[in-house]
Amino acid sequence: MAVRFQELFEETREQYQLRLLAGERGMDSVVSWVHMVEDETIVSRFGGTELAVTTGIKAGTEGWLLKLAVSMKKAGCAGIIVNTGRYLSAVPEDVILWCGQHDFPLLEMPWEISVAQLIQDYCMRIMQQSHREAESSALFIRLLQGKEVPEDFREELGSRFHPDGTFRIFCLKPVLTAEERVLFRQAVLRLENVFGLWKYGAKIRFPYFLLELNETWILSVNDLPEADVPQLTRQIEGLFADFFADGRLHLGIGPACTGIRNLKPALDRARTALRMACSMGRRIVDFDRMGVFAILFSSSDPELLKDYADSLLAPLDAYDRRYAQTLRAYIENDRSLAKTAEAVFIHRNTVSYRIRNMRQLLHCSLSSPEELFPYQIAFLIRDMGL
Repeated sequence: MAVRFQELFEETREQYQLRLLAGERGMDSVVSWVHMVEDETIVSRFGGTELAVTTGIKAGTEGWLLKLAVSMKKAGCAGIIVNTGRYLSAVPEDVILWCGQHDFPLLEMPWEISVAQLIQDYCMRIMQQSHREAESSALFIRLLQGKEVPEDFREELGSRFHPDGTFRIFCLKPVLTAEERVLFRQAVLRLENVFGLWKYGAKIRFPYFLLELNETWILSVNDLPEADVPQLTRQIEGLFADFFADGRLHLGIGPACTGIRNLKPALDRARTALRMACSMGRRIVDFDRMGVFAILFSSSDPELLKDYADSLLAPLDAYDRRYAQTLRAYIENDRSLAKTAEAVFIHRNTVSYRIRNMRQLLHCSLSSPEELFPYQIAFLIRDMGL
């Protein structure tokens, strides 16, 4: 679980005499780091989820603070803390109004409070949380692998999750350059903003965990209603749009599995959907909509599938590759000669001629669904891109 602004605020508001001026509805956002900002131009180098602290040294420049807030909101930052009392006597009303209208957290702290101490404290909390996340991720990985975890970790899970509820896993497989890894990681942090935080063991929204395993990002959501799956999928599409756009990212969605002990089969099925997405060049595949592909992509021996398809279709490939296309259309059009001819753009008599030849080549009458079914499976296997 990433550090959220709301948590930092509640835990340190008295220590640093923080006052929330506007943007309360945006406080439930991830904070990845804290920067001292006195010039808005640096915001262009931010990746999103940063928190800024400013003394307002440029207060003499009209509209500067509003421009800073607008730039930070556009960059996806977490919020801004203004140190008032020297360069800036008070936060301008237009800034407060804009931040309130756009749910952008705006906080005030008095000049007497050390900005350096706050930044150091917040960054240390973020690093400590990152360390705890790494430890938790290692234990979650054991659960995903079907292994036992320490009892105290199970107790912790009980305070954050509904262990007997449903778990749905989303698997993201990116293909990235070294430079793109930073951008992708920033998008991952923004993904966490989709979910609410846990506060003193009480659930605010849907509990989740998010980790990287074998170059695949795994998101597991606890008790996510079926009706909310499309919305979450769209949010993931939006956050990673640049990576989806040119085929460098694929998403596999697993079915809802009951009980935290069933995380391993839940992950296996999400990975099955991911394999289909990667092999067939699809952006997103939902296991529940895979049909017979769910069985085919679950095979641990893809070479066996490939050999099966080749053994059935090899006689057609050797004689005339157009015959396989005709047979496929013949199967898909329920053995209608007219519809098959229309599908492959040839005359009906040509279809009839090819079917007669195929019966001899395949030693099969091709006259019933039972006889055609193995060939239908063979074509689906070839669609898998093995």
